[in-house]
Formats: sequence, C-alpha cells, structure tokens
Amino acid sequence: MKRKLIIGGLILAVFFALSIFLGNKSNTAADQEGKANLKIAAQKAANEKKEIAQYKKKYSLNEDNVYYNDFMIQAKEGIVVDAENGKVIYEKDAHTPLPPASITKILTGTIALETYNMNQKLTVSQHAADMEAYNMSTRAGEKLKVEDIMHGLFMISANDAAMILAEGIDGNEKTFMNLMDEKIRLLGLKNTTFKNPSGLDEDGHVSSAYDISKITYYALKAHPEILKYMGDTQPYSIAKTDENDAHYWPGHVSLTMRTYPEMLGAKTGFTDNARNTFIGVAQKNGHKFIFVFMGSDRGNEDAHTLLNYGLSKI
Repeated sequence: MKRKLIIGGLILAVFFALSIFLGNKSNTAADQEGKANLKIAAQKAANEKKEIAQYKKKYSLNEDNVYYNDFMIQAKEGIVVDAENGKVIYEKDAHTPLPPASITKILTGTIALETYNMNQKLTVSQHAADMEAYNMSTRAGEKLKVEDIMHGLFMISANDAAMILAEGIDGNEKTFMNLMDEKIRLLGLKNTTFKNPSGLDEDGHVSSAYDISKITYYALKAHPEILKYMGDTQPYSIAKTDENDAHYWPGHVSLTMRTYPEMLGAKTGFTDNARNTFIGVAQKNGHKFIFVFMGSDRGNEDAHTLLNYGLSKI
C-alpha cells in the first residue's frame, strides 16, 4: 500500500512538473508572439507617420493671405487654388462639412487610376446596373474596359460607373472604400467622410470645398492623366462586342466645360440635399488653377464667377 502511494505521488509530481513546463513554454511562445506583433505594429505606425509626412510636404495647401468675400458667390462655400503651388487665392467658408454629391467621384477616379490598368475589364454586377441616374445604362454581366468606365464617371457623372469601379477589386465595394478612406487619412482631410463611391446622399457622407480642392490638387500632381477624363467634351461611344452592349453619350454634362476654352476639366454634382457642387480645372498661359464650390442654387453663375476670378489672378 505504501509503495502504491509513493508511485501515485511520483506520478502526480511528474504531472504537475510537466504542466508547469508546458505552461511556461506556452506563455513564452505567447510572449514572443505578442512582442512580434507589437514590433510589427510599431513599424507600421512609423511607416504611416513617414508617409503622412511625405504627403503633407508634397500636397499641402497654403492659406496665407487668402482673399475672402462672402458675397462673391451664392454657394455656401467655395475656393480657388493655384494648382502649380497649392496657394489658396480665394475662400468662402471652405472648411464647413457639407454633402458633396457627385464631386465625390474625384477621389473615386483617383483611386481607380492607382488600382487598375486602363485596359483591364471589369464585370458589371446587378447592384451596379441598378444604380440610379445619371448612369451609362449598363446591364449585369457586361464586361467593360476601365478606360471607358472612367469616361462615363467624369463626363456624365455615371453612378453605375462609380460602383463598377468600386466592386472591381474583389466584388466587394468595401475594399475600394477602404482605399478611399486611406487616401483621406494620408491627405489629412479633416472634414471628409465618404460612405459610398458615387456621392449619392447618405447620412454622414460629407466633405468641404477645401478638402475637395486638396484631393483635386493631389490628383493633378500624382495623376495628371485624370484630365483626359475630366476634360473630354466630345461625344463618346463604346462599341458593341460579345462582352458588352453599345453605349453612347453626346459629351460632357458641364456647360462651363463646354463653353470656356480655358477649362481643362470639370466634375459636376447635384442632389436635392447637396444642391449644385462643382470642381473646375482651368489654365491661363499654361498655369493651372482649381476652383470648387458646394451648396449652390446658381451653379452656372458661381462656376463662371470663380473661373473668371481665377483667370484674373493667375
């Protein structure tokens, strides 16, 4: 009996010793994994801080000595920016968050340029095909070149174009929206939150004239080819193939874009909630400038006023 008790005690002792050993080993492994994760997180934070600093250095706007006139335009807010050096030369309440409507698409198009090859084909989902007007009248199952989609995005502000681009990475709009969020963070846009890629009214979907002008400034610096899509005023057609229907639109929707030879590009926006919103890019003697307004009930007049002001100051 005594021998059995001794053997039992030894077994228990071995069991407890093994438990302690394995527990310590497990804790050591967990500690090492935790330290590795902290190191990765710290490196990621350092890289992000460096990238933000680089963006700030290259794409910041300069608001020193800004001209302010509350009555020059009817719009709730507006801004004119020298596109060569980022100097703000006119501003009206430009930091107030407002619904931007379809000028949201300036960021959608910028992310598309950074994500896709223009000859790449994307498949139209039923969700994209069902987007409300303006649209390219696409149908589910069509495969369209990114190049053609970009023309629809900027020339006629097509909401189906925005959704096709947003779903094109992996069929999930959220993946593309994460890229838009990342760009908003890198550019330091304090008054911008985008809930969708098209600019349709949605709670919390806001930006400001300042932030939109900064996105546009970045786009022109990093991807000057964006003007190819913003500035096309000619009729545009997509030929019918085995993969897609024929599509056609008569030209750019912006009257300002079609009227003034100084205009290089434009992006219009309108919803009942946002009213008229607008991005214009123009030049004088090869010198480019950007103008933006939001919340206008006299869109054409405000566009002409800001355009003419920019032309007088450049």
